[in-house]
This record gives sequence, C-alpha cells and structure tokens, in this order.
Amino acid sequence: MKKIPNPIANLKSHTEYNFKVAKIEKILEKFSILIEKNKNSFDNAIKKDAKTNNQKIEFDRIINIVKNYKKDMPILPFFTSKTIKDGFGNIAVMYNGDPYVTLKMLISALRTHNNVVFFTNNFKTLNDLLIESINIVTKELNYTERIAVLQTNFSKNDIIKKQNCFNLLVYIGSKRDFQAVNKQLNIPSVFRGYGFIDIFIEDKSFKDTLLDIDDFAYENNIKVNYFHDTDILQTIDYINKYNLNDCFAVFTKNSDLAYKFINSIKAKNIFINTNPFINYEFDLNENQLVYTKNISMKI
Repeated sequence: MKKIPNPIANLKSHTEYNFKVAKIEKILEKFSILIEKNKNSFDNAIKKDAKTNNQKIEFDRIINIVKNYKKDMPILPFFTSKTIKDGFGNIAVMYNGDPYVTLKMLISALRTHNNVVFFTNNFKTLNDLLIESINIVTKELNYTERIAVLQTNFSKNDIIKKQNCFNLLVYIGSKRDFQAVNKQLNIPSVFRGYGFIDIFIEDKSFKDTLLDIDDFAYENNIKVNYFHDTDILQTIDYINKYNLNDCFAVFTKNSDLAYKFINSIKAKNIFINTNPFINYEFDLNENQLVYTKNISMKI
C-alpha cells in the first residue's frame, strides 16, 4: 500500500513562533526587496513555466502585488485578556497553480498567522521560487524557518486522507468540484470561485467583447462555460443546482431576459453585456483565515 507523506512535515506549529505586527510588516518589506533583487531568477522561472502553462505571467505584476497588497487593512490577529483572534494554523490550498494566487495566499497566510501548503502541479518553478523566497525572509528575521510548502506529487484522495494534518482547506476553482471534495471533509473549508466563469449568449452581436473575453481567459488560464442555443430556464436551473461559480455574464438586448437572469441566478457577480474581466482579480477575505475566542473567567 502506498504510504502518503505528511504534507506539513517541514512546518512548525504556528504556536511555536511569536506573531508581532511590526515583524510581519518587516517581513513583507524584505520579501518585496528580495523579489526585486532577483528579477533574473524570476524571469527565468516565468520563461521555464511558459513551456508547459498557457497563462501569461508578468514580473511587474508580481512586484505590484507585494507592494500594494491591502496596505490599508489591519493585520488581523490580536491577543487580549478577553479576546483571542488568531490564525487556524495549517491551511491547505487546492487550486490551479496560478502564481498570482500563490503570492496573495502567501501574503494572507503571513498576515493572519497561518502556515500554508499549496497543492498544484502547475507553475512548479515559479511557485517554488515564490514560496522559498518568503521562507528565506521569515527564517532570516527569526520568525520561523518556513511558513509555506509546495506539494506537486499528490491526488485529491491523498489530501482527503491527510486532511487531519490541516485546520482549514481553501478551495479555489469550480464549485462543482469543491462540492465533491467538501462532502468528504471533516475540517472547515473556504470556497473561492476564481478561475471559472459562466456566460450565456443570446445575442452574438457583442462579437468584439466576446473575443476580448476569450483572449483574457486564454492568457490567464480561466475556464469559461458558454451557454448558447440552450433553454433559459434549464440553464438557470443547471447553474443554480450546481452553483458552479461566483461569476456569471449574459449577452442580450432583451431587457426582460436580462432581468430574468439577474433575479434568478445565484452568483456573487453578474454582468450584463459587459466584459467581466475588466477588474477580475483573485481576492479572499482574510477574516475567513482567522477564528475568535471570547474569554470570560473568574479565578
């Protein structure tokens, strides 16, 4: 019988190191500097991964994510005699390997006092470089030896069998796939429907916009589920039954049809005759990565 390795074997418990806001801010600052200093290494990693991945990755965008990532948001964990707000501990991330998602999850894990294990077979070179870069800084600043690990040799069943190694699962992708995994979980989970979108086309005169959507989806490794020449009610029932994604677009000049979708579709974001990718970015509410203990006691 195949023995499944412990995915968190190289991670310390997050309770073994001190979480201080000033240190986290310093880590992020040095992380940004380290990436800029190693532009050649990142460019080479991007070129290497481009041979096996269609998604277009830009070094400047990586730098901007690190520099601008939610600077106005407070770092969440805090500890008082009455309240403890802290990270879960070990987070498993299942996704398509998008390096921008990797980077944002790394920063969020650091900011919320969590460890993170990424499960993906895509963008191995770049993802490994991003993860090792932040681990270098956390070790150098005496925070912890590493907060993140990349797992590239695995199956979904492996993750389910080893789920008790984790305190939280973050699933990024198709909700239909997430629902199949979630049925087998006994740990908390968070879903983010990024990288998948549903589009209903009733009027093909929006050709230019639809071509722009195709181009963006191809360059960013996004799966588009097109619905055209299909029954409207069946389409609505199908999408709502599986609640496939958080993003839905419809192209039609029939206002009654547009409002039918607006009122009936269960989706976080709905677009009518507009390109849904104008400001399409992965984001995750960091409050989902922490828990709160309210303490009341008499001693």
